[in-house]
This record gives sequence, structure tokens and C-alpha cells, in this order.
Amino acid sequence: MTRLLGFAVFASIVAMAFPSVFERYRATLQTGEAEQLTPPAKVVEAKLPAPASGRGLQLRAGADGHFRTEARFEGRIEPVLIDTGATYVAVNERTARRLGINVPPEAFTGVAQTANGPMPVALAKARRIAIGSVEVRDVDVMVAKGEA
Repeated sequence: MTRLLGFAVFASIVAMAFPSVFERYRATLQTGEAEQLTPPAKVVEAKLPAPASGRGLQLRAGADGHFRTEARFEGRIEPVLIDTGATYVAVNERTARRLGINVPPEAFTGVAQTANGPMPVALAKARRIAIGSVEVRDVDVMVAKGEA
């Protein structure tokens, strides 16, 4: 009996709190008409942009999920880790020297926020970088100070 009384009190509170819902429900019961629902939105197919023309290549991710391959920098072959979201090609100072990219000490005016904290960086250019049959020229390179 207590449960029934509790349910009746609850139903009364709901009816007072939402009178429009209750009135609509009651009107539907009296007329016998079903409530009309708005039809679902139309599904529209999105068209993807056409792929860029030119040369391309596919790389497979390693077991660790990273894309590793070899690239030719100025004719020298170097192992690289591909970061598809990177703004610049990034190398440390020692690698830059080995590739023929010489950066004077006063050029390290930028700061990059790395996992190990802030690091001084300089911008330079590589004349040519190639991976497979894809070659790009005059590439911006971010050179990190030191061996990192």
C-alpha cells in the first residue's frame, strides 16, 4: 500500500511539473489519434576531395605504430621517423652539420616546446629531400640545438 501511495504522489508531482506533456498525453487518449513525429533528417552523402595529383608513396607503420623509413637529404641517406602532423622537418644540430646544413650559433632564436622541456631552435633550408620517388625542394628544416 505504501508503494502505491508513493507512486501516486510521484505521478502527481510529475503531472504538475510537466502539465503540457500530461495534457498532450490525455488529449491523445481521448481522441485516439497517434502523435505525429517529425521525419528524420535526410542523409546526404559527403564527397571527399580528389586526391592531390603527383607522386605519392605508402608507408606501413611499425609494430610500435610509428612510420620509419629512409630519406635522401642532399643525396645522403638517413633513417627518419615520419610525423604526419609536423610543421617542419626536424633534425638536431649534429645531423644538420652532417647533412651540410650549417647553422650559426646566433641563428638559434626560436624555442620549441618538447617533451623534455623548451629547446632552442633555428630555421634553415634543405635544398632537396626525397623519400622513395617523392622529392621536395627548398624544405624548411627546424634545427634543434645540441644532440636532442
